Amino acid sequence: MDIDKIKVKLHDLFCEEAAIVLYESDKDNVATAELVEILKVGRIVFYEYPDMGAELRDEPSVINTRYEGPDYNDDDYVMNRTVVPSGNVVRVCIFPIAGYSWNEEERQLVSEFLLVISTLKSRIRMKEFIEYATFHERELGFYNGFYLRRTLSMVQKLDRLSDYSIIFFNLVNTSGINSMIGRQEADVMIKKFGAMLTDFLESPECLCRMGGDNFVIACRHENTEHLLKILKGTDMTGDTSFWETIRMSAYCGVYHCSGKEKNFSECIDYAQASMLIAKNTNHANVQFYDESMVKLVNNTKKIESRFKDAIVKGEFVAYYQPKVNLENNLLIGAEALCRWNRGKKILTPGSFIEILEKSNRICSLDYYMLESVCKDIAGWMDKGITPVRVSTNFSRKHLGNPNFVHEVINIVDEYKIPRSLIVIELTETTTEADLLRLAECVAGFRKAGFDVSVDDFGVGYSSMSMIKDIPFSEIKIDRSFISSDSISDRDMIMMKHIISMAEDLGMSTIAEGVETKDQIEILKKYGCLRAQGYYFDKPLTKDEFENVLNNPDYGARG
Repeated sequence: MDIDKIKVKLHDLFCEEAAIVLYESDKDNVATAELVEILKVGRIVFYEYPDMGAELRDEPSVINTRYEGPDYNDDDYVMNRTVVPSGNVVRVCIFPIAGYSWNEEERQLVSEFLLVISTLKSRIRMKEFIEYATFHERELGFYNGFYLRRTLSMVQKLDRLSDYSIIFFNLVNTSGINSMIGRQEADVMIKKFGAMLTDFLESPECLCRMGGDNFVIACRHENTEHLLKILKGTDMTGDTSFWETIRMSAYCGVYHCSGKEKNFSECIDYAQASMLIAKNTNHANVQFYDESMVKLVNNTKKIESRFKDAIVKGEFVAYYQPKVNLENNLLIGAEALCRWNRGKKILTPGSFIEILEKSNRICSLDYYMLESVCKDIAGWMDKGITPVRVSTNFSRKHLGNPNFVHEVINIVDEYKIPRSLIVIELTETTTEADLLRLAECVAGFRKAGFDVSVDDFGVGYSSMSMIKDIPFSEIKIDRSFISSDSISDRDMIMMKHIISMAEDLGMSTIAEGVETKDQIEILKKYGCLRAQGYYFDKPLTKDEFENVLNNPDYGARG
């Protein structure tokens, strides 16, 4: 071979990316044919091994012949070895044509060329690896949120967004399925479920995992119905003896894109808001978005984004609604109610508590309110004012925290106030697991010296069995029993038995939402001698309630 001529030719071919052409095995390409001819190449083979051990044993997982002429010399070859990003070992071998052996200079030239194409191979694999890692989530290998945004961005640029629907769905009861068949098998089932959904999709439609049990499908309008049918409930059959058939379903929020959205992110947000409504109302598995939800979505975002800053700035404040003994009209306690001081406006709980309940933010607020109450009680004691017991509300989300009782004790003890001055107020729960955990928490609080009240008693299905099994100190009778214009005989019978049963079990009762003299007389008649409500007082600021502590006789007010 004319080495100088070949070097010049190789340089020209390399500049024309002939090496990539050769890598892609385009045998009909003129540049490839010329390159093969001048290097006297008879065969190029890529061997790929899953690891170094397989390489040492010479057990390739893939043997890929990139170029093979009619004859080659298998006794002579030049080899290059590379470890690619996945950890696989790739070996590239170039063989000369049959009957030809390279001299030392020619072999060096072929080696240099081999290094070039091996480097290109490695870079291509690196690019593939990076692209996969960027657009797939690691756990199950589904497309991720980055891929969804790239896809929707492309669809929007093509002005085809109005052809698409967004389905945001949350898989039902994955924790229960994990417990039943194990995490590994559950993952297999989720992948199969995803593959079933993907069968209905054509690029650029896609299924993406957004984290946890949340997924998004971007699909054309005409495919929505088929996908929702699967998502509403499908029996999945297992491939192993671990499980045979398991029902897979999801809570779904659906948004039909109009193409008028400011950006595609709005489409995802609207679908997610719809899914949350489907999940939290329990009316149906599917909720379609409509215009009335815009305000809800915007308000939810606003509250969630401002919450952390509001905690830091101390914008949440405790208001105190007095509790009164109906026998002598004296103040006996109060309930701490949260208000959000937004400067010119005071927000009541109805405008933000439900939104915070959807995340663990509510737990942070509950602890913040407890600390505010403890601080106020300690301040009154320092002034020589005799405090009363104050009940503070805690979300049932705390039941998932194994340190719940211990954390409450630490906050109260930090302010050096008697634990007996704090009443832990919890709402009813219906699930068996929550009831067991509720019983543990109530027992823990009672043992630590706290009284525990059950709020909204009588509205849940588990009410009667719950007070039989859980040692509450107090039952707060729900306002629905006495708030109607005409209280029915059925309401009276229910209330009479609740009061009598509580007394027999050693629990006290208190009625909330008391607003009229007639309601007071009914409560007295059936033996509920404690009440709170607007008949006595609205929720009061700290300073207003301090005046009540100094003048606790409501009978003297006329």
